[in-house]
Amino acid sequence: MLTKAQCKNARLARDPRFDGVFFVLVKTTGIFCRPICRARVPLEKNVDYAFSSVEALHKGYRPCLRCRPDSAPTSFAWLGTQTTLLRACKLMQESPQQSIQTICERLGISVRYLHKLFAEKLKISPKKYQLYLQLLMAKNLLHQTHLSVENIAQSAGFTNSRQLQKHCKQTLDLTPTQIRNLASQQSKEATTLRIFLAYRPPYNWPALRDFLKLREISENENIQQASMQKYFRLGQESVIVDIQHAPEENGFYLTLDPLQAHHLQTLILKVQQLLDLHAQPDVIGQALAATGLSDKQFDAGLRVPGVVCRFEAACRAVLGQQVSIKAAVTHLNRLQQALSSDAAFPLPQDVANSDLAFLKMPERRKQALRDLAQLLSREPEADYEKWLSIKGIGPWTCQYVQMRTHESTDIYLATDLIIKRKIEALKASNKAFNSDKAAPWRSYLTFNLWNFT
Repeated sequence: MLTKAQCKNARLARDPRFDGVFFVLVKTTGIFCRPICRARVPLEKNVDYAFSSVEALHKGYRPCLRCRPDSAPTSFAWLGTQTTLLRACKLMQESPQQSIQTICERLGISVRYLHKLFAEKLKISPKKYQLYLQLLMAKNLLHQTHLSVENIAQSAGFTNSRQLQKHCKQTLDLTPTQIRNLASQQSKEATTLRIFLAYRPPYNWPALRDFLKLREISENENIQQASMQKYFRLGQESVIVDIQHAPEENGFYLTLDPLQAHHLQTLILKVQQLLDLHAQPDVIGQALAATGLSDKQFDAGLRVPGVVCRFEAACRAVLGQQVSIKAAVTHLNRLQQALSSDAAFPLPQDVANSDLAFLKMPERRKQALRDLAQLLSREPEADYEKWLSIKGIGPWTCQYVQMRTHESTDIYLATDLIIKRKIEALKASNKAFNSDKAAPWRSYLTFNLWNFT
């Protein structure tokens, strides 16, 4: 957790590396801002700090209409090591319409226990936390889109626009119409829906882009110099999004068909996961430096390229076992071409029911893929102990999936052949190196070692 002195220095410098890591509470106005806000800088005696927008709302502060805290990159660092609490908060973001009861069922805990976690760690109820997330999402959409208030209310998880209006007035002291009138609007005739997604610099887009391009599934994604298009499977639908990099603004523009507005919240979270937009490079850089690597041997702006579908990540891992990247990508594309009818990645049941004859690989590996597909078609959230019970699925596969889906930031693939060679090279140069010093950010160490030449 940052100290008040660190927060002060960051806000006075308007340092974008701390955007979304903390928020500035201005006591004289009752408004909270991002540390990059261009408004006049208040005196230190007139400010306090919060480490999430939800905390700021809960303390009675209203979001600034100029810097729009609702559009800042999310940071879960303030949750510490509370894994269950972190998963609960992420589930509330992913599906704002789901009930607290449903969230608890997915987590395998009781409602009472979830209330206890929130009370102890956040001093707020799960329902109130969820409401604040919904309000921030609705405010962001009111600023950035031309969607009707009714559509925005439903996209953010409210029953209707009347409910949204009630909570906006109570919490933000503004109606949805007032927020929209104060915002710069897209054209009412716009044929696309466009949302800006921020990140904290530095951000090494070329490295992430080239990693994804090398592993591209041609019918599912298209990676270009400064953009990419990808199909996502959402329920029974296949939805395509266009992503454009805007380095001068420290973010990306996400564009989709307005008819897919009901999927907007889910798509935003998937794109943030795909591009690893919530990483804190300054914290990661400090951890990597602690391992003994020199400044020239790591890049704090290197992100972990995400995979938004757990099953897709599993297929990438299994099909990549003991073969070159080129061969693995060939297998992936054959799988896509044979089993997908709508450009989205194939479903687990489609793979489970196929003989996979089109894949030129050992039969035992095909069987491992089918067995894993069968497990995930029955239990999409099956834990990794069940994965490991399948012949042909080992710890490396499970760790790779956890890393690429961002289920963990602390995956160090010590048994990976490339990683082993890099460590041997460091030892040969008498370089002191301790991978444990990078915890809990060893996923970034893994990617830096893969990139280190």
